[in-house]
Amino acid sequence: MVDSLNRRELLRLSVRWLLTIKTENGASNGETRNITGEGFFLYCSERLLVGVAYPVTIKLPDRRVEMIGKVTWSNLDNCTSLDFNPAVGFYFIRIDEDKDKEILREAITAELRKPPRLRREADRSADSPPSSEAKATDRPDGTAPNTQVPRN
Repeated sequence: MVDSLNRRELLRLSVRWLLTIKTENGASNGETRNITGEGFFLYCSERLLVGVAYPVTIKLPDRRVEMIGKVTWSNLDNCTSLDFNPAVGFYFIRIDEDKDKEILREAITAELRKPPRLRREADRSADSPPSSEAKATDRPDGTAPNTQVPRN
């Protein structure tokens, strides 16, 4: 495992891909903000516990990828404001299917092939709040999302 200092030096690709995390409370929607070869940074409204592994489905532009990710950090426990974006760092633990690894690799490569201007725009938008799609009103299973504000 890469130590935290070296982890910050990894190449980060700014991407906004919708995702679903399976938690003990059901499915929770979120959105990636950047991805590396070892994990990803995301915004998610659900309180995710540091050190816990969760099944994740990333919705790429034309496919879905299933994986297991472990929460390495979260800002929910340190935040005192109600006006913030709940952010979480995930570390890839397992992507089962070789085809899923290849699909993810192809999606990252496609993003890297975009003109630099488009990638810079994605970098700027990565600091903005989650998109309206990430704040969808219904969960994939058809139930209403948890609208309570996370408690510290």
